[in-house]
Amino acid sequence: MKDFLDYFGARKYKTNKGYSTEWVAKKIQWSDKEKAIGILKMWAHSLRAEECTKEKLNKLNRMTNNKVLMALKVLEEPPILRKIGDKQLNI
Repeated sequence: MKDFLDYFGARKYKTNKGYSTEWVAKKIQWSDKEKAIGILKMWAHSLRAEECTKEKLNKLNRMTNNKVLMALKVLEEPPILRKIGDKQLNI
């Protein structure tokens, strides 16, 4: 039987990643650690993939629902970078 969270994935939520933030939060909560880390790495921006560790997963599992959603939205965005010697702040 197909996991009911997979049903609420790409077809219901029309996001650029195919899944909503709520879906990702529930999926990492209910999955085992290795699978949850893989889901986090797929969800996160490519420059933030190294932040997806067991410690980050444990922190997310201890947070309240609203804080988890905010943390996942931050993880999806690229980090703020400033190149050395560059006077412009790249966001």
